[in-house]
Amino acid sequence: MNLKIHLMKGNRIALNWLSLILILGVLYSCHKTKYQWEPGISAPKYYPVGDVKVNFGNAGHGTLTNFENGWGKEYGGVVSGDKYKEIPKDVFIHYSSAAENYTYEGKVNLPQKKILDLFRKYKINDVNFAHLVVGMAPGGWVRIWFTTVDKQIEVAKAKLKGHYDTTLGGGFKNKNSQYWRKYKIYWQHHGIPYEAWANNEKEYYYDIKFVTQNKNAKLDRSYVVSADGWYSSFYTEKLSEDINNVSNNGSKGKIPVHLSVSWQDKSTGTYYDTNIVMPKTLKRLFDETYQANDKLAYSNFIIELENDKQHAVVYLKTKDKVIKLLRFKGEISSKKNKDFGDYAYAREIEYFIP
Repeated sequence: MNLKIHLMKGNRIALNWLSLILILGVLYSCHKTKYQWEPGISAPKYYPVGDVKVNFGNAGHGTLTNFENGWGKEYGGVVSGDKYKEIPKDVFIHYSSAAENYTYEGKVNLPQKKILDLFRKYKINDVNFAHLVVGMAPGGWVRIWFTTVDKQIEVAKAKLKGHYDTTLGGGFKNKNSQYWRKYKIYWQHHGIPYEAWANNEKEYYYDIKFVTQNKNAKLDRSYVVSADGWYSSFYTEKLSEDINNVSNNGSKGKIPVHLSVSWQDKSTGTYYDTNIVMPKTLKRLFDETYQANDKLAYSNFIIELENDKQHAVVYLKTKDKVIKLLRFKGEISSKKNKDFGDYAYAREIEYFIP
């Protein structure tokens, strides 16, 4: 009798353990289809979007505020929905494009297996974050990127249907206010390059270097904007006195159509902040002369400040040649707060390539 009871208890314990293992197995398998990720939004520099609504079904993001943080860069932070979420199968997108006064809307199907493989490959967990970022551009062109700490990979691309929106608010639709001034000037110079969003802009390995022989001048910083609104800043970490003696370290970036430069005449305290439209044939020239490897960037842009501390020359320096691109006179900053990026355009500029 005691033996029978002992056997029955043993069987129950074994069954309980088996049930626990099965339950843990189910939970584990469920957990492996869910990951910690959040939605993100992005818009090209100088091509703002507003009235944004993004819905992944299990996570969403949106804002009424106009933004143009740079193509591929994420605007704002957000935590939405459950901590762990399934990989979405599609995303609904709605936004208004300021450059056209068009509103675009539609649903984009997502490659769940590709996204799941990326989450597994980059070991997305509580430490390694992941976002699914929706980029919205003129023409209805949208991108969805998988992003983690140091990776950004495009997982979907689409062109949404849109219409000229007569219901847009006056402040958004009417571009005559001071708010829109810098955007209108930029559009006048660069237009709306739909082809830049239809066909992804190529990335290169390069850097921007600063050169000056004048000890009373301080080249401060620069930023570039590519045709598709990718945006990056460069600072004078190492200032060279010789254009032939600059380091070749670089980073991945797109060819600029627009350059902004800031420097200071330390003897007078005067700041020069200037916007420059880059030559139209620059991308073709860069393609023809580009030299780089995984560690060194031999093709770099050089900004050399002249001794008068008012003029600067922009060069493209390759492994075996220095190509003079343009020369301009800096515009004296009119802003007390040195609002980087909202500069005057160079009024005196000479191009050496078309």
